[in-house]
Amino acid sequence: MFIVVKVRRFYCEQCGRRRFEDLLIAERKKHYTRALERYVRELCMVMTLRDVSRHTGLHWATVKAIDRRRLRKNLPSVSCLRRLRYLGIDEVSLKRRHRYLTLVVDLRTGRIVYVGEGRGERSLSSFFKRLRRLKVPLKAVSLDMWRPYAKAIRAHFPHIALVYDAFHILAEYSRMLDALRTQEYTRLKGPMKKIIKGTRFLLLQGQEKLSISAKKKLQTLLRLNRNLFIAYLLKEELRRLWRFQSREEAERFFFDWIRKALNSGIGKLVKLATRLLRHAEGILNYFRYPISTAMVEGINNKIKVIKRKAYGYRDVEYFKLKIYNLHLSRYSLL
Repeated sequence: MFIVVKVRRFYCEQCGRRRFEDLLIAERKKHYTRALERYVRELCMVMTLRDVSRHTGLHWATVKAIDRRRLRKNLPSVSCLRRLRYLGIDEVSLKRRHRYLTLVVDLRTGRIVYVGEGRGERSLSSFFKRLRRLKVPLKAVSLDMWRPYAKAIRAHFPHIALVYDAFHILAEYSRMLDALRTQEYTRLKGPMKKIIKGTRFLLLQGQEKLSISAKKKLQTLLRLNRNLFIAYLLKEELRRLWRFQSREEAERFFFDWIRKALNSGIGKLVKLATRLLRHAEGILNYFRYPISTAMVEGINNKIKVIKRKAYGYRDVEYFKLKIYNLHLSRYSLL
């Protein structure tokens, strides 16, 4: 239904300006009513832009403009930022060719409080500079061992506790173990090469999750290859680190593990152990602040669903607004 309204124009004799009267049913220069705009906003929370456009008869660009105004109203406020205490940081892939967005999540509420482009120091620097200006009393930040993130945080909060996430540490160990398996497969010949082939899953999976037949195959592999045997045992031992109740016990266990890894004589393992030793303080900070990026990883999965449902986003700013409002959306229907 279309309504044609004649808007009256007024002339001010004092200032010489001409003005049009304001309508209660619609904003100035808008071809849709306030009621329709509210309806479109509600639909955009559970439907795609294309579906809303088809349902209402509005052009998709009009629907997107309405939704963009809705999303901007729900950005984190200053009062929200001042309540921050524990943060989680991770990146999500934006497009191919290594384009990323950096996410900062309030670990107490699960709300995304910052989205930055890239995964370098600049992607976080402006956010922590703002927090410092607001005098936010942050206590700890959970992140992976990516140096630019730590550098950006330290530049503005030099005394804050950095907690390196257990999931990322074990994932990095798994990548090292798989690279070692590939190296051993390339080096060996004959029957030993056939035994190593197809054992990636056996080495990376937790021992408690393997079937009886898989355990027998794994035992055969470890019995015949010293390097994989040592690396696998140290992987299973490292998983025990985060089960300790006190920092003192964990610290003794960790440095004993580092000593074993450095004495293993396996190049890739020694290199990883050296890196973990450099980040020992951040790894052991978990026992003062038991936080992780698990919540951020869950949000990453939701973002991937949004991106897949929309077949990607060309408008990065609009995509960032969608991410900011993720805690208000039913992402399964986006």
